[in-house]
Amino acid sequence: MKKITVLFFLIFVILFSNSCKKDKLKYDTRSFYLGVTPWPPDFTTTGYNLTYNFINDNCDMVSHHFDDGVPWEEIYSGLPMPQKLIDDLDRRKQKTPAGKKILLSVAPLKISRKERTGYYGDSPNPVYVNNWAGKHFNDTSVVTAYVKFISYLMNQLHADYINYGVESNSGDWDAIDFEEYKQFLSMVHSKLKIIYPDKPFFLSFMVTPDPKFLVNAKQLEPYSDWITISAYPYSYIGSPVYGSSSPSLIPDGLFQSFVDINTAKPFAVAETGYIAQDLNIPAMGLNKEGNPQWQEDYVNYLFDFCQKNHAKFIIWFCAYDYDAAVNTFNAIGYSQELVLLWKDTGLFDENLVQRPSYSVWKEWLKLPIQ
Repeated sequence: MKKITVLFFLIFVILFSNSCKKDKLKYDTRSFYLGVTPWPPDFTTTGYNLTYNFINDNCDMVSHHFDDGVPWEEIYSGLPMPQKLIDDLDRRKQKTPAGKKILLSVAPLKISRKERTGYYGDSPNPVYVNNWAGKHFNDTSVVTAYVKFISYLMNQLHADYINYGVESNSGDWDAIDFEEYKQFLSMVHSKLKIIYPDKPFFLSFMVTPDPKFLVNAKQLEPYSDWITISAYPYSYIGSPVYGSSSPSLIPDGLFQSFVDINTAKPFAVAETGYIAQDLNIPAMGLNKEGNPQWQEDYVNYLFDFCQKNHAKFIIWFCAYDYDAAVNTFNAIGYSQELVLLWKDTGLFDENLVQRPSYSVWKEWLKLPIQ
């Protein structure tokens, strides 16, 4: 009798376990491509190889993200591009696996996301810098140069999708500057659509509970073919000091409010990530608790949300934690605190150990896209 009872118990456990596994991933297909940026765990050959190998083995697409300024005079006047940019593009072209969809993401804004980006390059010609420093966003030469830069990068990388205005909807914009930026976007979008009528050109909108961000996103929607978001909720949910980063604290309806800006347009996640370790940046007033379980919970939350809203793609910004890259930054005297914000958001930690979120990623990756 005991043997029969034990046998039935084992059968029950097996059936229950299989049922749980099916419930964990309740879809037979996915609507979205999965991709990352080539941001490496360190700026070495080994570091870049790790990231591109991840893209080859675990992604449908790659996001080539440019946030280092624009070579304004070179692109405007048809002069040779800075060697640093040429080398960067050569590496991307050589290492990007064939057959992957390409998202080109370019920031016309500084990291503050409320003023025009600076000049590309470590030590550009000071005459060029001075000539372009005082130009306003709605200056026709700025518009022309930016359209040329987007076109140049598109042709170099054969981009399928173009985010030409990374994180455009800050709630901290000066009112006059924002009006000039809207004029800039209107002119840039119109010119790009004439040159490339079949390509999608869009802006990415930062998702935060601050209502000003949503208001600004709605004002920018006419200049965006798609609705795409940039989401790092751990930075604002709960209390910033000794606060939990459990995704259960993400305000109800927050993500949906951005999708609903225009439900007739395609939706995608242009960049996202979630901490799996504690985040402590005193200069930014951040001291957040993080752990791998909450990161996994966020991945499950995000993928389910994207499937229900028929997202076109999801870009997870960092495949690997980049503690080593931060050490490299420190060694060369670069101490920008903001770079720490995403350091521990990898699907793999700094020791190249996979996190539970990676298993979820792989489960979804197995599903056919429909």
